[in-house]
Amino acid sequence: MSPLDLTTHDFGQFGEPVETFCLITSEDGGELLSLLPGDGYSRVVHLTLPRGTRLGTLIAESVPPDAHVLAVCPGRFLDSPTPQELGARKLAVLPAGSTPLTDEYVRYFLRSAAKTDIAQQAATAEEFFDLVAASDRLTIVDDASGTEAEFDHTVGDCVWNQQAGVLEPGDQQIFPSGKLSVTAAEITTFEPEARLLGLHGDLTLRGWPIVHRHADPADGAEQQRLFEALSPLVSHAVTLHVTAGSIEGVTPQTSGAAPAAAELDKLLTDDPRYRVIWELGFGINTTTEVIPANCGPNEVYGATGGAVNLGLGITPATRFALAFLCPRSSLLTSDGTAVLGARKAVRRGRMQRVSSASCGCH
Repeated sequence: MSPLDLTTHDFGQFGEPVETFCLITSEDGGELLSLLPGDGYSRVVHLTLPRGTRLGTLIAESVPPDAHVLAVCPGRFLDSPTPQELGARKLAVLPAGSTPLTDEYVRYFLRSAAKTDIAQQAATAEEFFDLVAASDRLTIVDDASGTEAEFDHTVGDCVWNQQAGVLEPGDQQIFPSGKLSVTAAEITTFEPEARLLGLHGDLTLRGWPIVHRHADPADGAEQQRLFEALSPLVSHAVTLHVTAGSIEGVTPQTSGAAPAAAELDKLLTDDPRYRVIWELGFGINTTTEVIPANCGPNEVYGATGGAVNLGLGITPATRFALAFLCPRSSLLTSDGTAVLGARKAVRRGRMQRVSSASCGCH
């Protein structure tokens, strides 16, 4: 398989170019991508991350202090560099170690990132946070099943996160970009007693599950088993009954959902830490499509109007971290305005049809 040919200006999330763009790959992933300097960059430095070496250590010791850095390391779990290690560099990382990614999946997400409209993504994030800030109470609804959950983000502590738009010096971001979220504490930590206390009601899970593991390869077989056990959610929905950010029960909406509901219920019973809805996520990348597999980068999937997703657990505190795509759900403000999701997609579709009729262009 020949390398994918791209140039540095294909990746708009880095903003204005600097002298050096650094590509970091794993020992067996260096042949996936051929990267040439684009407008404004003088050179591309290609480094290999040796086994046993932390990404932050390599960056601090070998990468120029103002460089833009892209890490694509299939099969390697990468811990985030510390702020001291990263310095003023900008870093984007393809999450290619916590779930199994084939070479073709890696190439797909590289192509997808090159096509992503970063300016539009930044505008979407700004609109999202403006609407959220103006509404204390948010509602997640699923029109197909009739479920509804309320989230009052003024109750208790919560942290809003943005993995989208243009990086600033010292920032690090997932790749492809395109996810917003709210967590019960800092996103890189896990506090078992932390809760999204303002979250109550019923949430519908219907979409691709994602099962992340940490660095131990021995967890791979159980990771795959758990993913397959939850895969009926692609076609069959379950309802999560939530009180103060904690899952109190799981109900299958159809008989086809019963195996997935039973697996979820067992998971919650065996390790009650999974009862905590650790993250409400919102995918806004409208360029990517869902890969029909256990694929971490699926979390940025935004359909055409954004997509809700849920996160349970966080590695290595829990053995696995689970995410569930809910593309049929919508996030609404207190006055019913669609912030994101299925209702936003319908609204956008109507707007696009009016625009096409009036000016003849998309």
